[in-house]
Amino acid sequence: MRLDFDMVQPLVSVILPAFRAEATLPQALASIQEAGLPEHRVEAIVASDDGRDYAPLLPDLPFLRLTPAGPVQSGAGAARNRALAHARGEIIAFLDADDSWAPGYLAELVPLARRHGAAFARTRVFDGARCLCTLPAHDGPLRLEDLGHTGASFHPVLDRRQSRIFTDHLSQDVRHAAELLARVGGAAPLGEAFYELRLNRTSTTAGAHFAARVARAYEAHVSEVLAGKGDIPAGLRPRVAQVFRDKAALNAAFAQQAATGQGFYEFVAARLSRQTGGQATPQISRQTAL
Repeated sequence: MRLDFDMVQPLVSVILPAFRAEATLPQALASIQEAGLPEHRVEAIVASDDGRDYAPLLPDLPFLRLTPAGPVQSGAGAARNRALAHARGEIIAFLDADDSWAPGYLAELVPLARRHGAAFARTRVFDGARCLCTLPAHDGPLRLEDLGHTGASFHPVLDRRQSRIFTDHLSQDVRHAAELLARVGGAAPLGEAFYELRLNRTSTTAGAHFAARVARAYEAHVSEVLAGKGDIPAGLRPRVAQVFRDKAALNAAFAQQAATGQGFYEFVAARLSRQTGGQATPQISRQTAL
C-alpha cells in the first residue's frame, strides 16, 4: 500500500533553493533518495527563485514539496527562508540545487545532530568529475575558525530548535553556519559522509564583480555581529566576526595571484596542502562525539 506522504510527519526537512536549476535538481533529489533514510521520513522543499514552476520539470517523487513560484532573484537566503516556512521536520538539512550528497549522508548526520544540536559533513569540491579538495583538511570537529580559513560553505544538519532565518547579505550561508556553531559552543561534529559541492561556471559567484560585492558583505557581517545582531552568545561574537575577516584575507590573497589562472578552490587546496605538509584530504576516522 502506498503511503500518503501528506499525512506522514517527516523526520527531516531538506531545504533546496533553486535558481535556473532545471538541469541539476534531479541529481540533487536523487542523492536525497540515497541518503540512507526511508523516503517517508524525508521531505524535500524546493524554493524557486527564478519565477519558474519546477513541478513539470522534476520526477514525480512523493517526498517532493515546492513553494509557490513567483519571486525572482530574491537571493539564496530569502529562498531558504521561504522553504523553512513550509518545513515540518524536527531535523533541518540544507542542499543546494546544483550540489549533491554522498550516499548515507542523512543516516550518518541525523544521529549526530540529535545528540549535539548540529552536525556537518566535510565539503568535497568537484570541478566536473575532478575532485579538487576535501574541506576541512583535518580530523575532529568543525570549528568556527574553519569557516574562514578554508573559504568553503559548510551546510549543517540541525535540530529544528536551532534553526534561524538567513540574512539577505552575500555569504549568508556562512553567517548562518557561523551563528549555529557559536550557539552549540564553537564546534560541531563532522560525519563521515560528504557534501559534494559542484562548481558552476555560470553562477553569480563567477561574475566579474562578485569579489568586490562579497568583500562589502563581509564588512557588513562583521559590523552586524559586533553590534549584537543575530542569535550569538556574547562571548563568541569576536570569533564569529573573525570568520569574515579571515574570509576577506583569504579572498585578498587569492586576488593577488589571479593572473595565474588558478581557480579559487585550486588555490585553497594548494594553500592547505602547504600548511598540512602535502595532505589536503584528511584520513577519516569515525567520530561520534566532540
